[in-house]
Amino acid sequence: MKIKMLFILMILLIGGGCDTVGRKDISVMDSAELPNVVAFQDEFTREFMASTEEVEEGYYLFKSKTGGYTMMYPENARLNNLNYESPGKAFEFIQFAENNEERGYQYYVRVTYDAGSRARSVDRLKGVLSTHVNYEGDYESIEYEDKTIHFATTEYVTRSGESITYRFFAVIMSNDSNQAVSMWYNVISDKDDEVNLDLIQKEVLKIMESINFVDK
Repeated sequence: MKIKMLFILMILLIGGGCDTVGRKDISVMDSAELPNVVAFQDEFTREFMASTEEVEEGYYLFKSKTGGYTMMYPENARLNNLNYESPGKAFEFIQFAENNEERGYQYYVRVTYDAGSRARSVDRLKGVLSTHVNYEGDYESIEYEDKTIHFATTEYVTRSGESITYRFFAVIMSNDSNQAVSMWYNVISDKDDEVNLDLIQKEVLKIMESINFVDK
């Protein structure tokens, strides 16, 4: 019996750096063992990566530290550790950004997770989001089996007139629990540059649609 217990203890000690037996914890892996993309090479960002396997080309699986949701995450986007907030399991704020030189624009994304009483009123969440993005219009509601996306867009030109920001934003409500994610995706480009807004909107909606709320 003692031999069996010692054997089990050895397995546990060896697996101390693993999230499951035989699978290493990504946050403590050497960068040389990880995909050569920002999501894994940046020390803070990789803390949120759930797997080294792509969800689809160019995207990996992000897992909130609250344990409340997962979503697709762009491979070369960097999470800002200075702006990260998570005072408890019912709230989290993240911001990530990427300079997409190939497409001729930059973007940054802000995501807020709410749970419990904070996530019960879609009108309150839309009001908070509209204030952040300076928006006064209506939202389009897109219903899915597990969630509802309340989506809108807006744009503005800077005072200098040299650049323009396009905003794609939504409140994503769980249909099965008191959980919600508010996301605003900001695209910045020179005013005279041509930006494929239809393609960007499809990519933004793809990320929003990928949000999966986890029962806690």
